[in-house]
Amino acid sequence: MIRERIEQDLDRLVDVLSSVRAVQDVLGDRSAYDWLTEVDADVSWVFDQAPVSVAPTRNVVGHVQVYAPPVGAAWVSSAASGAGVEPDRLLVIGRFFVKETRFDHNIGRYLLSECVKRIAARGSVAVLDPDGLALVPTALWRRLGFAADTHAPVLLA
Repeated sequence: MIRERIEQDLDRLVDVLSSVRAVQDVLGDRSAYDWLTEVDADVSWVFDQAPVSVAPTRNVVGHVQVYAPPVGAAWVSSAASGAGVEPDRLLVIGRFFVKETRFDHNIGRYLLSECVKRIAARGSVAVLDPDGLALVPTALWRRLGFAADTHAPVLLA
């Protein structure tokens, strides 16, 4: 189930993130904790495999955030142009990763789909943050309709 991330989830998320391939390419010299907490997100969700609403659990296997594009990031204007909108109409899906398991694509697809629905309901356009894109299988976001011809993939309408 998807639920809001709470502070107590962060240790588990750091463990999950450290097990994901390509994590060092994404983090560079940042700590996993810093990377997870450095943006002021509108939404911070986890995927918790526990069928209960009591949190936290040790069954958190995925994470995603939705936030405004970073001010001054070079990729924002090209993403907005590719989507045919002003930059303030973009909402970023980022800090997105899922523990590599037998069901990781299904969990990832569910998290990404729910983010896209939320962003569309706000009248905005979804764009994937290039800072962390290496953690998301290309086939996953391509299947959901994100363009692959930009540095920051934009959801095509």
